[in-house]
Amino acid sequence: METANARTAEVISGENPGAHTGQSGERSGGVATPGRPPSPATGAPAGPPPLRRAAVASAVRLGSAEARYACACSIEQLLADTAACPTAPASARALLDEVRQACQDLARAVAAGPGGRFAPPAPGPGFLERAMARTAAYTAGLWQAGAARGDAAAEALLRHATDWKTPECYAYDLADVALVHGQAAAWLAATEERTPVFVVGVRTGGSYLAPLWAAAVAAAGRTAAPWTSLRPLRTAGRISLVPAETGRLPAALPPGTVVVAVDDQPDTGGTARAVRDALARRYPGARDIVCASPGRTYAVDATGVRPLTRTSAVREDAGRLWQLLAPADADRLTARARAGGAVPAGTTAYRVTPFRGPFLAAYGPRATDTDTSPAGARPTGQVDGTGPATTTPPETGVLRISPRNTPFSLVADGPATGTPGAPDPRPRAYHFRFVGTGPHGAQGAEAVEALGEFLPPVRHHLDGYLVTGHEDGLRPLGAELPRMTEKHRRQALEAVARYWHALDHLGGLGPVDPTVTYAPRERLATALERLRARLACPLPVDGAWLDRHLPRRAAFGGTRARVFRTSLPYSHQSWHWQVGAPPAPDAPPVVRRFGLDWIWGGTGPLEAEISSFVVEHRLAPADLAVLRTSVGDDRAFDTALELAGDALWWNVKSWLRRCPAPAADTARRIADDLGELARYVTGLR
Repeated sequence: METANARTAEVISGENPGAHTGQSGERSGGVATPGRPPSPATGAPAGPPPLRRAAVASAVRLGSAEARYACACSIEQLLADTAACPTAPASARALLDEVRQACQDLARAVAAGPGGRFAPPAPGPGFLERAMARTAAYTAGLWQAGAARGDAAAEALLRHATDWKTPECYAYDLADVALVHGQAAAWLAATEERTPVFVVGVRTGGSYLAPLWAAAVAAAGRTAAPWTSLRPLRTAGRISLVPAETGRLPAALPPGTVVVAVDDQPDTGGTARAVRDALARRYPGARDIVCASPGRTYAVDATGVRPLTRTSAVREDAGRLWQLLAPADADRLTARARAGGAVPAGTTAYRVTPFRGPFLAAYGPRATDTDTSPAGARPTGQVDGTGPATTTPPETGVLRISPRNTPFSLVADGPATGTPGAPDPRPRAYHFRFVGTGPHGAQGAEAVEALGEFLPPVRHHLDGYLVTGHEDGLRPLGAELPRMTEKHRRQALEAVARYWHALDHLGGLGPVDPTVTYAPRERLATALERLRARLACPLPVDGAWLDRHLPRRAAFGGTRARVFRTSLPYSHQSWHWQVGAPPAPDAPPVVRRFGLDWIWGGTGPLEAEISSFVVEHRLAPADLAVLRTSVGDDRAFDTALELAGDALWWNVKSWLRRCPAPAADTARRIADDLGELARYVTGLR
């Protein structure tokens, strides 16, 4: 194996043999049972980390062409980031070529539709298992070999390779990926017949979309070079591409080649512009460089994004929940929810209400929120998927199908319809929160179900939504802890620790270099400066407070040098933990966690979860001692308390994101809440 570091080869050669057998089960990717993670002494389990094993297992269980395709594309973007590191072995790039060919082969099966057959040699479960195992081993090997030390680009690439990134087409810019192949074929038919085409995916979205373009180009006999993907990195306020990756692009293309850069929908156009400029420098003789996203091709230049063609990015007759939101129609939404089993059959009438969580109750709505429709938060120009989208939008128009911003509830209006004389046990309201569609959404739903202890007992997954029946009597855990008996407090805090252990067991993303750090003091200081300008008032946290309560550097992977997928970036505030009515003396309290799905989250260590929970809930010393025992890792717990000031960053980030134009009373409330958090952190010292 060609590598400059023997430790990399050592890790890769120690890869889990069971992952290569093609057998189902725990070793090849079964969803693990929640429980305590391996101790720091024993290290992480052999083979791919849990979330990678789960991706393959989910694809195998689903069995569809799109599920296998999405899994292969996920491997491509992970492996491409790893192989772009300067010290990556040549065997990683060789495997990447195999995976890209597999993505293109599976793209043809996806394009054939649900009834289409896998064309031989179709990549099967065994290939996906082996490719994922080797990819994870390469990434872990480079971390352990110190490839990220002193190399900012390599560190950024390995962080991407360790993350769990959901492409926008399955998350908040929805698209039916099979239509992308038809979009590419139609574009090819409208261009000169003999023009060669070179397809470049822009990671992450391009890893899932470019193979469909490449398959269409190959079917038309117009391939200029094998498709590839690139990772733009944002460093020091600018976007750049990795020289080790651009240097491996084809040295030359056939005369007259058109380059197509494929990615998710552009926002500002900055990333698309950086990629286009890099490709233009590499291929000055290219006939044209066109950008493409689902349902759209466009040109990018110094003046902005200019649409060229539009087609529909979604099947318009599918009648999915997110396609029925605009305009909101209670009868249609109820009928779809009943047909999918999310709401019971019967004659109960429901009304549609926007879901307004405690954040909005405390700080007020965003400038785009309305009280009249659950679809009120849709950005201007967004396509709702209910009809043809053929008009050309303004150059600055945002074109996204994003149910993420529009949670809603179906609330019963009339009397219960149970047996006369007996109460109806069914919930009187059902809450719909979008958590992701397609194979990524299905994998996320499986993870959420494995964490079902922390969810209402009535729940369902439909059209990418987590649907939960309303539970009466829930109250914030922080307010209830002081009122609980000692036994019930201990049981509640043990439940919180079980949740963290389950995250590690289900959503583990593998080991990282223990010497890689981040700058908690600097990032909070930067966020506070923005918040101070936003609120136009003094803040109760200054530079002296930051110096006392936050270190300059902290380990990215915590004391265990291991990270997992977490929803903490979007679900840190204390109201996300709630408890039911006081239980009987011999019964444990009901503990609920809201926002536990991690599709909108990020990558983090155990310490981040602990510090956020402790600070948000203002735990008393006795409760801190109980939580320490429940976690069972004194080193991680002590480090979390040393990083307690870092918990403020999550709140500041949310206020900046969700309060773009705060009123005076909102600004005062934010400053007061920040002061309470800061005073609690001060009291921990």
